[in-house]
Amino acid sequence: MKTLRFGLLLSFAAAVGLAAPLSAQTTLGVRGGVSIADISVDEEGESINFDSRTGFVGGGFANFQLGETFFVQPELLYAQKGAKEALDSSVDATIKLDYLSIPVLFGAAFAIGDGGVTPRIFAGPEVSFELSCKLSADVEGVSASADCSEGELETKSVDFGLVFGAGVGIPVGSFEIVLDGRYDLGLTDIEDSDSEFDTSAKNRAWQFTAGVGFPVGG
Repeated sequence: MKTLRFGLLLSFAAAVGLAAPLSAQTTLGVRGGVSIADISVDEEGESINFDSRTGFVGGGFANFQLGETFFVQPELLYAQKGAKEALDSSVDATIKLDYLSIPVLFGAAFAIGDGGVTPRIFAGPEVSFELSCKLSADVEGVSASADCSEGELETKSVDFGLVFGAGVGIPVGSFEIVLDGRYDLGLTDIEDSDSEFDTSAKNRAWQFTAGVGFPVGG
């Protein structure tokens, strides 16, 4: 597992290294916002619906402009995911999955007028490393929590996915306000068990962030 993590981080560094010489401008920044996540569960061909868990997503990014229009943008994010379920009228259960996520986004930006406002679209792969998995329950106002392993729920430590989204950059003096919305589509069956049932569980999340970027080249 350490070898896998090292390889993925090396790939992330390589993407940065390859983009830097090509970029007319590099922007470094931080972003943060809300993650509205749930888990898509399919059991024996039947979909099971859960309520969403609302949490935090945030971290840093580096945007490398490739010519007039295109860019590559690796990011390092802390992302809260998971789901909720009302077991009955008095019991609410939540699975809390926290990840260190590394998306590498490829996109296009389109300047509007002379103001420098740039709408953008982007998509790319993502690898996420599980930081923690907890189960919590609220029973008539009394809360309790435990690690997933204590509740006999085993989850995989690495989740691969795809990210799609759109946003806008708004120049303000010497820096840029960046706003975006994205859909995080998990591809990995995150349940790590030997269940006799044909079951899969995959992360899903809508993420909305605001941040600030600082041009450092060009």
